[in-house]
Amino acid sequence: MTLFFLFFKVKWFHYKDKRQMCKTFPDFVPYDTIFERNYLWHNPFRISKAFLKQKQGVSLDAYGETPFSVLARLAKECHFTPQDRVLELGCGRGKGVFFWSHIANCSVVGIDWVPLFIHRAHRIAEQFKPRLPVEFYCQDMLGMDFSEFSVIYLYGTCLEDGVIQHLISRFENLDESVKILTVSYPLSDYSPHFYTVKNWEASFPWGTTEIYLNSTTRCFKGSRISPSPISIQPRAFNN
Repeated sequence: MTLFFLFFKVKWFHYKDKRQMCKTFPDFVPYDTIFERNYLWHNPFRISKAFLKQKQGVSLDAYGETPFSVLARLAKECHFTPQDRVLELGCGRGKGVFFWSHIANCSVVGIDWVPLFIHRAHRIAEQFKPRLPVEFYCQDMLGMDFSEFSVIYLYGTCLEDGVIQHLISRFENLDESVKILTVSYPLSDYSPHFYTVKNWEASFPWGTTEIYLNSTTRCFKGSRISPSPISIQPRAFNN
């Protein structure tokens, strides 16, 4: 009964999340339909688990997708602009990459180490060119060059502390204007070189947690940064 209840709860969460996306960003629905059609008979959690079985010392359940409602809030809180170049570390199927590119009209890059996810993301992206400026790379996030990005998103709730520490050592060398978003923990928990600009509550299928907007402490010499707000507008799907 407990497993059935959990299954129903997760399904209901995703249903409400997608319904809200359809109401708020109706022009993204055709993109999402094409996206989901590519996974109609292929469960992403099973794909991820099959890949992770080949790795040693990695949790087989280390996969999750950020809900549309959270993605939209992230874009709003960080004031995504068309001039931004956004990076999603561990993008999975790439749903967030396509969604952010659509609602903010900006360039978004996703990386993941599951080859099947990236292969299909490339195939889907070909159908959306040039309307959605997206890129995908199959590689370990520890080897990524972060210097060209203005926003970095890390949904790394299952990452080991050693991996987080390695990423932080790379983040510390970035320009102070770069916005780094993390789920469940602020970077200041791991390094004094970071400051939490702001944080807010977010709901995931597994529960509620905090999202943190991080920046290097060099930004804060007497005052906090205050980005200019931008209105996030849906983009039309044109054939």
